[in-house]
Amino acid sequence: MDIYLFILFFLIIFMLHNLEEIITIEKWFKNTYPRIRGQIPLPVQKLIDGFANTTAAQFAIAVLMISLVASLLLIITVTTQHYFLFLGLNMLFALNIFTHPIQAILLRCYTPGVWTTLLLILPYNIIFFYHFYIEDLLTMNMILGGSVVMFICMPFVYLGHKIAEKWK
Repeated sequence: MDIYLFILFFLIIFMLHNLEEIITIEKWFKNTYPRIRGQIPLPVQKLIDGFANTTAAQFAIAVLMISLVASLLLIITVTTQHYFLFLGLNMLFALNIFTHPIQAILLRCYTPGVWTTLLLILPYNIIFFYHFYIEDLLTMNMILGGSVVMFICMPFVYLGHKIAEKWK
């Protein structure tokens, strides 16, 4: 499969996943979180409480921030053919495979983003990483470069949430 098809699929899945989160986050915090709050360990509860008043618009601001970074990385990847940038972006996105299902299992309820994680992100990443492997693109240098990109992108996710907090 062509790398540009993976980029196209990435964009579609990225968009659908973020839309699921944007659409469901506010209602989840309003209806579900108060009901399950007592089941969550106190340190985690304090962390989640910081997001409890997040509106869909605020979450969309956070998504915008990571979308801008992802778009820039995709443009650079396509123009330079430095595929480690795209690999790093996929590695960061693949973290959803663990976070959303683990949250849903521990909380024993739906969590925003879990359906697109299980139905889209997981299958996409299995195929993506398999393709990179059989095409000999999954080298140690690619993995290291992708890891650096992933870690450089993480503060932008945090920054996006911090900017969103100020959006009232």
